[in-house]
Order: sequence, then structure tokens, then C-alpha cells
Amino acid sequence: MSVAGQTLTQTDLRTYAFTRDHVFSETQDHVFSHDPLTAIFLDKTLGNFGGVRMRGIGNTNQDGGASAQVRVRLGKHAGSKFLAGGWDSHPVNPDDNARLSTANWTHAAGVLAISDTDKDVHRGVENMASFVADQTESVMLSLVDTIADELQTTSSSVNAPTSLDSLISANDTAQGLGGDTYTQWNSRGVSARGTAAASVLFASGSFAAQGIADMRTAFNNASEGSIRPNVLATTYTVHEFYEGALQPQERFAGAVSVADGSFEALAFRKVPLLASPKTPSGYMWFLNAGSRGIQIITLSGKSFRFMPFKMSSTQEVALSELQWKGQLCIKNRLYGNNKLTTISA
Repeated sequence: MSVAGQTLTQTDLRTYAFTRDHVFSETQDHVFSHDPLTAIFLDKTLGNFGGVRMRGIGNTNQDGGASAQVRVRLGKHAGSKFLAGGWDSHPVNPDDNARLSTANWTHAAGVLAISDTDKDVHRGVENMASFVADQTESVMLSLVDTIADELQTTSSSVNAPTSLDSLISANDTAQGLGGDTYTQWNSRGVSARGTAAASVLFASGSFAAQGIADMRTAFNNASEGSIRPNVLATTYTVHEFYEGALQPQERFAGAVSVADGSFEALAFRKVPLLASPKTPSGYMWFLNAGSRGIQIITLSGKSFRFMPFKMSSTQEVALSELQWKGQLCIKNRLYGNNKLTTISA
């Protein structure tokens, strides 16, 4: 009896793709949770940093568009007034106080590469699965870490996303809008409310002498009604300065079997204060992470997405590109976001 022939094309690539996708979800939490702000802006899981969980609050998607776009209202609508009576004329002036801020997409990529030699030395389903899982984790960790470094840097790399330091500032341009032109498009720093943008200061000094006072001022300057920072982040050194300045008040219930001379979690005005390994020396961020403050906008469908495997034209290797296309955007420089710099002992 004649049996039809069967041709299997690149079955090894199908195996790699299945293995890669199978371990992908298991890799995310481990990779993204090594830094609290990285997790807030780049993934859904913060992990247990000081007992606080904020799941992906600083991340959203935008469906298409030539750039990441944010509409901001920079002035009060003038078409409102009290009427002289029921027969008075109501206002007819239109509102023209909204402006469109734009930020160019940035593109980042990593590559999962499997060579013919890799196939030969990692024979067997379990060996290959273990190898691909390790390589997938390595690619993701590298790409995430590369993006995360730029979020808190004070010296941005070419083609990198805009940094927190550039967005939380005054008397400069962010997302195409100038703080020197729009008074409502500036952070307040530690200067008195109403200070001209060109004179706004963010510098602090000795934490022992003025740290708590500057934190109060920076927090108040970032607060307006119900809008206020929802997370604070700083270096481990400044985090320890703050912890050392607090007066411990411990309450014990039931039997105590462990002596603990510290706090389980630190907060300022009930807002979590997190230690981040990527925060610049002497800095402290006051952030309103989320839809009303500051967040990463990713191009829909391109947030850490592995592309199909393809063969290299010059090497015996199969390649799967990990793509990320996004931008760090601020929606309100005046309310909810602030910073302190040059904090010392």
C-alpha cells in the first residue's frame, strides 16, 4: 500500500519557539522584580519591596500612532461666569487650553540565538528546554536592565527613553512643551509655590540637618487636593538616612520570638518609600505613577514580544528578536511629581 510522503520543515525551530514561549511567563516575574521602579514601569508585578505591591501601575499601551501622545490642560477655561439673572447671556467662549504633548517612540531589542552547535551539545528534550529557558532569561534580563538604567539616569544614552530627571524638572522642554512658555508645565522642587520657573530649585543638602524638612516641602509641592505622589524612591544610602532619623515605636501582640531593631517597611505620609539600586546618588523621587501622573506608554503589541525564529543568512544560527517599543511620558509635571537632588549625610 502506497503511503503519501511527509515533509517536516524546520521542526527544530518549532521546538525552540514552544520552549521559549513556555518559559516566557515564568521568566518575567523573576527578571522584572529585581528593582522596584523597573517593576512599576515595566511589568505587572512589583514583588515584595517593603511589603508594598503596585502591579504595573506605571505602564499602559497605545494603539498605533506616530508617537506617544498625551493631552494636557495648561490653563483654566475662561468661559465661566456668574449670571445677572435668569435672562442674562450664558458664556459662549470655547475652551482652548489643552495642548498635545508628544514623545517619539524609542526602540530596544535583544536576541535569542540558538546555533547548530547548541543543538548538538544540548541533546535531549530536557537539556534543550533547560538551555533555551536559561537563554531566554538572559536576553530578557539584559533588555529590561538596559531600559531600566535609562529611566533613572542623569545622562541619557542616544536613542534611549526620556529619563525621570528630564521629565521632573522646570524651565525646560519636555514632550515638545516648554516650561518657560507654560507656567503650569513645571515641577516645583523645594521652592516656594509661585516661584518663577527659572528660579525653581531641587537641591537638598545634609539629610541630618534638612532632609525631613525638604521631604515635607517636596511632597507638599507635589500635592494638590487628592493628587499626590503614590510612591517615593531613593538610594539605599538615603533610605538608611531616613530610617535612622525615625523614632521607632513598636507594638507587640502575643509572643515575640524574634528581636528586630528595624522597621518592616518605610513610608512617608503613608506613601511607600522604596530603595532602588538604580537611583542616582543623592536623589529622591516623588512620583505619581499611573494614568494621572507618569508612566511608560508602550506601542501596543510590542511590549517585550519575541518575534518568530529566523535563520541567519551568514551563520548556522536561528534568531528570535525580543522587541520593545515605548517611551516614558509625564502627564502632569506640576502635580504629583517632584524630586530632591544632592542629598548628603
